[in-house]
Amino acid sequence: MVSHPLTVLVACDLGKSGGKFFYKLAQGQTHPLWMAAEVAQRSVTGITQLNQGGRPQDNAWFRVGDELTVVGKVAQAFLDYNSFKEDKSLKAAERITGVLGAIATIESLPARFEAIVWVLLPINELATRQRISSRLSDLCQGFRFQDDTDYRIDLKLSFRPEGYGIYVQRKAQLQQAGIAIAQRTTWIEMLGHRNGTQLAFETGTLNSGKSTSKFPGFWESFEKAANVAGVSVTEYDVLLSALETREAQQYSVAKGTTVDFSEAMAQVEAAYLDSLESHFTDHLLPSLATGKGDVVLAGGAAYLMQEPLRQFFEERGLASRLSFAWEHQEALTQLVKAQLPEAVELPSLPMRMTDSFGLFQALLGELNRMRVA
Repeated sequence: MVSHPLTVLVACDLGKSGGKFFYKLAQGQTHPLWMAAEVAQRSVTGITQLNQGGRPQDNAWFRVGDELTVVGKVAQAFLDYNSFKEDKSLKAAERITGVLGAIATIESLPARFEAIVWVLLPINELATRQRISSRLSDLCQGFRFQDDTDYRIDLKLSFRPEGYGIYVQRKAQLQQAGIAIAQRTTWIEMLGHRNGTQLAFETGTLNSGKSTSKFPGFWESFEKAANVAGVSVTEYDVLLSALETREAQQYSVAKGTTVDFSEAMAQVEAAYLDSLESHFTDHLLPSLATGKGDVVLAGGAAYLMQEPLRQFFEERGLASRLSFAWEHQEALTQLVKAQLPEAVELPSLPMRMTDSFGLFQALLGELNRMRVA
């Protein structure tokens, strides 16, 4: 009798502020995971002891030979720099290995199992997928997680451009309304902090020629506008909170009093819209104006700037062509809030996990089609 390894399905969105993951065992329930983005690598001889308590996703570390790799929250103690500007592909294999080890521990998986893993990457980093695949395959040949279990994983790996999960979600929404997405041009605008990414889907297919990751991110505009408005670096988080909540009155620990950030908010909003205007005007608005295209805004900056962005399209008579990726996502919101305690302190977490959730739905759909075939 042939013994088949247990299979786990995993969708990965390797965000700079944290990794967004969904997984399920072949016959199990869907579970979300959130893991901090940091990765540190050290020689085993240089580390005396690592804590083994807490949740595996908060305390993920593994060993291959003499190299110790620490992933996520526990890695923050080993780093003296912010990896915010690094390409997501640089430590992708290590981050995915960390989450596979965490899942295996949470679910008490055997030492050998099969993992079908789909990964989102910025479209300008998709060329690195062979390098990631090679590195991840090597790691999955055998690693020791938390000095407890030696795992060997039979890996099946696939990559999609960031924003693909948003497209899948949009397609499902339109199908419920009796509309075939292939009949329309769908623009996915991923408005990130580091850079922006545009995906153009025509007749149901990604048009690479109209897709790009080369327009400005939010952070550059934010820093410049905050500086002009006299907001110090120590108050950046407070200003971001004001933008997210739309409440200008915020308590500043640095000043020890409540501060009115309305002027700074206005300057940030104006600066960011100004940085986006030429991209939208050249690459997006002409299609929307024909009435044959729709745009879905997604990403952390879209969430922070939702009202100014909505007003931008309304002023141009294009409000009916606009939607936001996190709208009509009740099932995702309930799932995240029910299973992730992080959602209490990160109310934007369901929004952040939309792309990964859509990717996971696509993965499940693909497997179902293969079974039917």
